[in-house]
Amino acid sequence: MAEEKTVYLDGETSLMPQLVLDAFIQWTNRGSSRAKHASGQEGHELVKKFRKQIASVCEFDLAPIESSIAFKVLFTSGAAESNYTIITRAMDGYWAKTGNRPHIITSNVEHPSVLSCCKRLEAEQSCQLTVLPVGTEGDTFGVVRPLDLELAIKKNTCLVSIIAANHETGIINNLKELSKIARKSKVPFHSDVAQLFGKTAVRPCVLGLDAFSISLHKLHGPPGIGVLVVRNTFVQGYGIKFPEDGSLHGNMENLPGIGAGRVALRIALKDRAEKTVQVIKLRAAIKNVIEARIPCFYLDDHPAIVRWTHEGVWYERDRKGSSEMQDAIVKSEKNSTPIVVWIAPVGHERTMPGTLTLSVRRPHFNAEAARAALERRGILISALTSRCDTVTSLNIPKELKNGILRICISDETTTDDIKAFARNFLEIISGSESLRR
Repeated sequence: MAEEKTVYLDGETSLMPQLVLDAFIQWTNRGSSRAKHASGQEGHELVKKFRKQIASVCEFDLAPIESSIAFKVLFTSGAAESNYTIITRAMDGYWAKTGNRPHIITSNVEHPSVLSCCKRLEAEQSCQLTVLPVGTEGDTFGVVRPLDLELAIKKNTCLVSIIAANHETGIINNLKELSKIARKSKVPFHSDVAQLFGKTAVRPCVLGLDAFSISLHKLHGPPGIGVLVVRNTFVQGYGIKFPEDGSLHGNMENLPGIGAGRVALRIALKDRAEKTVQVIKLRAAIKNVIEARIPCFYLDDHPAIVRWTHEGVWYERDRKGSSEMQDAIVKSEKNSTPIVVWIAPVGHERTMPGTLTLSVRRPHFNAEAARAALERRGILISALTSRCDTVTSLNIPKELKNGILRICISDETTTDDIKAFARNFLEIISGSESLRR
């Protein structure tokens, strides 16, 4: 009997298709790209070609061309290293240039590689730090508000780092508006664009980015290869020193990662518009199947205490929620039946096409137990813990915190995958199987 296929809907990474895997193997077991022999020169050309490919896709010139749209492309081990590198080097460059302690601005929905780095630097008194909250309802749900950024900028602000799209909810920030505010104050603007790159256009000159970070494993490339792209004027203004050859790792470039990443990017961009339409259709199909069987609402419908800040002052009020939601909660508690709450802006228009984050509200429901039950059936998704930064930042009601699941649809996802997930998901959340942890 044929082995049943595993349905992979986990957003932590993406799987490599055969062409990418072939490229990875092709560039494995070679010498240094700096070697004079033929194999080394092939590797050297590969690195140059990938830099040119990224510059072409993102529509910028490659440094050292003296131009306001000239950028350096540096290969790293992933977006985490790229984020750490730009934060620490901007901070060190500001210290060296001014002799004053720098101030960094970020948000509370950043990837841990940004938040943990910034908080550690603050704890060491290497910088001052402002962590901006995101909105928790309505049009500002999950995004950084421009006014908050404008009020946070100080004379010693050396860097603003705001994520393009959150890695757990897929909610997209308006980088163009936020970068305008930073530019007005002559503050460099960096973004972790790992969730966007290869799926939608990332043009730094249009978005106003001075630096951005990429991980190739997010678009069916291999793990362990990332990119840091930095505007040359940013580097020069802060006196940041990067190796002349653009490598952070000396002469040990990750040729298998670069070779496979180059193929992955080419595949990701081929027929991109059609692929995005298909991913959106698959996400809508999941929602439609669930909504036909289970009462479904958006987070705005749920009763909660809503907190927000304006001009540095925190406010809070009770949100009663919709009457339909209140009635559904009463029935759910009485009959021990599930409710699904979409953790997204109403309509999902401001989220990544392939991301669907939800919470199941049902007495004693536990997301990790549900994830494990799905895994036993060959379906892999993610469960978010009640302690994760995103759950905390979005002010999610306590009744929903233990039930949050994330489904990520990729270019490789099929209609059969979606049918298998929806069928098993509904059976698990509606059945009598214990989902306590």
